[in-house]
Amino acid sequence: MSPSSPTSFPLSVTFHSDWGVTTGTGVAGGVDSVVEKDERGLPIVRATVLAGVVREQSLLAAQALDDGDPGGSWRAFASALFGSDLAPRLVVFSDARLIDPPADPADLIHEVVSLSIDEKTGTAREDFLRIFERTGACRLRGEVTLSDVDRDGRPLTWSDEQRDAAELLLALAGLLVRAIGSNRAAGDGVCDVLIHADHEPGDTRAVKDWCRTQLGRWKGRGAPQVPAADAAAAAAPVLQASRAPTAAGAFHEATLTIDLRTPVVSYEVPMSNEIRSLDFLRGTVLLPWVHRLITRTVAQTPGASEALVQEVRDAVVNGELLVSDGVVSYQGERGLPMPLVFSSPKVGQGAESQEPKTAEGEGDEETCVCNRMRAEEPENEVHKPLRNGYVFPTAGAKGAPALIGRQSTAHDAATGAARDGQLYLVRALPAGLSLQATVTVSTRLYQRIGEQLETLAGTGHRARLGARRLSGTFGETECTLSAFAPSPAPQVVDAEDTTIWFTSDVLARSARLGPGGSLTDLLAAFERAGAPIELAEADGTRFNAGVRHRRVDSWSAASHQPRATRMAIQAGSVLKVRTTAPEKLAALAAVGIGELRAQGFGRFVVGHPLLEKETFTLRSLHGEDLAPTADGAAASKEAQR
Repeated sequence: MSPSSPTSFPLSVTFHSDWGVTTGTGVAGGVDSVVEKDERGLPIVRATVLAGVVREQSLLAAQALDDGDPGGSWRAFASALFGSDLAPRLVVFSDARLIDPPADPADLIHEVVSLSIDEKTGTAREDFLRIFERTGACRLRGEVTLSDVDRDGRPLTWSDEQRDAAELLLALAGLLVRAIGSNRAAGDGVCDVLIHADHEPGDTRAVKDWCRTQLGRWKGRGAPQVPAADAAAAAAPVLQASRAPTAAGAFHEATLTIDLRTPVVSYEVPMSNEIRSLDFLRGTVLLPWVHRLITRTVAQTPGASEALVQEVRDAVVNGELLVSDGVVSYQGERGLPMPLVFSSPKVGQGAESQEPKTAEGEGDEETCVCNRMRAEEPENEVHKPLRNGYVFPTAGAKGAPALIGRQSTAHDAATGAARDGQLYLVRALPAGLSLQATVTVSTRLYQRIGEQLETLAGTGHRARLGARRLSGTFGETECTLSAFAPSPAPQVVDAEDTTIWFTSDVLARSARLGPGGSLTDLLAAFERAGAPIELAEADGTRFNAGVRHRRVDSWSAASHQPRATRMAIQAGSVLKVRTTAPEKLAALAAVGIGELRAQGFGRFVVGHPLLEKETFTLRSLHGEDLAPTADGAAASKEAQR
């Protein structure tokens, strides 16, 4: 089995009664408990719910296959598949979605009234009337995928024997599931769960017959070991003595488009019981996936030498492969983080002209923007700084993705019940959002693997990205790489009066080589890169800089602990500068400044025309403009999967 093609099995759920996988929340003044719905407003069964019920039954099936031996091979195989606190699981479930959705979700969802009975009196308890949503009998389809990488990102190859053993165990576990969702004790959620490579939803007989055949084949045999990563893939990259050049024309670049099929969590520091997401995907998330894709493609090319494969393996540490942050796009235009020198009038000061929205749903509210680097604050208006969101200069618009929230409960692996005090909220980028990133390779490397790179152009590749991606509910994306082309020639900039607009966070080391972040550290980084800059003097009424800082945190899956916190100069920071090396400064924009540039840090734009304007207007976009999943087009596409 090729590691480039993850092994997947269709999953179907056929409900024979009312059911509901609830969110744990209600509607004020309405129902007390609502069912989980997708972006179309249709009920779904979460991947986490499917994984939980199938895992529970897989341990029972494994015990039977081991003839009751608690230390048997099938028990070990099942435990490895579904993971533990120390090892991530190797099987990923997707959300189960309706096969034949009705035109109106209201045709399927209805409300049910429930009472609580007093055990002493046998009558209804006061103030215990509950109204909750239920879904009628229906069929849903999902998918189960065997992971093609381990926790360190090394490829896993499943043999036919390992694949067959996993399919048998999953199929048996699915057949043992009797009900899903809440109120099962009252008869809700009765269903058939079928997991098999070739079955029709509801055809329980065919899956049972296949399982009987497989049980006869495996009789008297133990389960195989789960696949281990190739030892060769674990070899450390080698840093070459000569670094990749950063001169103009030394790089080729392509656009990576990331279409979110499910919500995606871009890691940010958890706050209490809230797991928050950034409004963009860091290059730290994208780089490992892009690197694996390119390495795998080169390795699978007939006649590819071992030296060439190693060269691609070492590309990141040698500065020959870089990936920028993935940022929201609108009408094909990649957003730029809001410059921190922009301001707008406060509410009531003419901030927005409230005009009706267009038929297409695009926001028409126009915001007056003042560039405090070029203009003074108006005397008769009180302004507020614009610090969030993105600017789309070509479209003349601004906006930011609207995060969605999902409430969940951590479960105790021993009891299968919810853990006390483990209710948490996950905030994620919404499904339907389109992000863009830039993949940059050195021209020298492109000349070596250009043919392999061109085979990737225009083809969609499924990828699981971000935090909590193994849950199945989050992280499913489709990534498309454009054709590579030489990086644009650096533009001519005014050496005496130009601007630097940082489009990603910047990590600048201090004089003591520790975590920095001050303006002095930043200027020193440009000095070391051979493009010295000097901050222009402020005249008291106009800004010469707009700078903010932010924590950069990440989680290490290998060590199961957070990495050290870094302090970064935040994307959107702007400097007004003079330089003695304008060509070198413009060329640096292609690869960035500071540390971790391969992961997207340190990117900037020199002399952007928008920063030359004093005042202008921007049209405000709404969440549905950036993630149009509810208008039917994206919904129908999702329904056809």
